[in-house]
Amino acid sequence: MLVRKTTGLVRNLGNRHSSFLGGLFGGGQKNDMSTVQEATFDYHPYKLHLLDNGPATSTSVTRDEALKIYHEMVTIRRMETAAANLYKEKAIRGFCHLCSGQEAIYSGMKAALRDQDSVITSYRAHGFTYVLGVPVLGVLAELTGKKSGCVRGKGGSMHMYAKNFYGGNGI
Repeated sequence: MLVRKTTGLVRNLGNRHSSFLGGLFGGGQKNDMSTVQEATFDYHPYKLHLLDNGPATSTSVTRDEALKIYHEMVTIRRMETAAANLYKEKAIRGFCHLCSGQEAIYSGMKAALRDQDSVITSYRAHGFTYVLGVPVLGVLAELTGKKSGCVRGKGGSMHMYAKNFYGGNGI
């Protein structure tokens, strides 16, 4: 069970006249949450088996880090929506293993990876391919079989590669 404790967050809960979308996208009144520069999250310790020390029970994220992760997640979702449309138009032949709804996995793991870490993923490889350095057009070109794709249009949905990323595994 995850218990979240954010420090420094100020919320304007008393105003019911502002619209939901206006509050999210900058319309309406000034949002006091934009002044928060860091958030801390505490969670219960893990039950350990044959270990003396486990992972940390607290983490923090800066505003810039959180915005970068959010931007990555939105970009992956939009890329997957474009891939789904291309698949429906029959521009993508064969399989197209979409990862819509799993954006946080790719962005969160990328934030935790060190430079020397390597990744092999499941058959839903588009998100990892993007966060590990291949541009959106490189992923979409690969899906459509174009030479400008990340492996010259020969890999398809699963077999995309980048630095320290060894593609998808269907097993």
